[in-house]
Amino acid sequence: MNLRADFHTHTTFCDGKNTPRQMTEAAFRRGLTDFGISGHGDYSFCEPGFGMNDRALEEYRRELELLREEYRGKMNLYIGIELDCLGPVQQAEYSIGSTHCVEKNGEFISVDDTEEKLTEAVDRLWKGDWYAFIRDYYELEATVWDRTRCTWIGHFDLLTKFNEDGKYFDETCDDYLEPALAAMKYLQQAEVPFEINTGAIGRKYRTAPYPSSILLRELCRMGGRIIINSDSHSTEHICGSFQLAQKLAWDCGFRRVSVLKPGGGFREIEL
Repeated sequence: MNLRADFHTHTTFCDGKNTPRQMTEAAFRRGLTDFGISGHGDYSFCEPGFGMNDRALEEYRRELELLREEYRGKMNLYIGIELDCLGPVQQAEYSIGSTHCVEKNGEFISVDDTEEKLTEAVDRLWKGDWYAFIRDYYELEATVWDRTRCTWIGHFDLLTKFNEDGKYFDETCDDYLEPALAAMKYLQQAEVPFEINTGAIGRKYRTAPYPSSILLRELCRMGGRIIINSDSHSTEHICGSFQLAQKLAWDCGFRRVSVLKPGGGFREIEL
């Protein structure tokens, strides 16, 4: 299957490199039928602060509404927002619920800013105990739908961004899997899809999408649904590594993928 839809993308309204027009034009040139832009909500509470305050969000909506009219009948354009678990709940047509940071001793620690900042924080605040940090992350991640009422769960295991080849912790051991699967099981009750996210591949942090194959197999056994997105921050990464993501999904037991449809809700298409 050639998946022609991508709903997790960023522009110059937050930390993306290209404007909404440039991203939309690139998506159309790639032959997409459905394309969503999902600017970060207000992330000013955590370093490095970025995202859209309420005024910027209004401007963002207006610009995307104009682009949608321009592309009507050619490509479906959707207006989304990526909400952080600890941030304000702002409104758009759809929302991605993500956990980008963890609060510890009054500090907000980003899990995906830089490797150096994260390892320093784990050493200082968790006394070098990565599994204690993991437990705190997944306890918070389990609340992302309760806090945001998101349309789907974004990059569930984002905390593994810098852990390629088990550099800091073992993603196959019980100390990791027990809190991860407890969070997944709780979130599955919300009956929203989990995102297979290829963004860290394009940015050279990982060679495989989020979530890991172990977690995806468990999600499939739970009867969970998936949506595939690029988390692209530039035009060249729209739909990046989708073939790899689709193969991963198939190998983990999934036979359908969720895609947004105009007017709200999802349709399920065959992998």
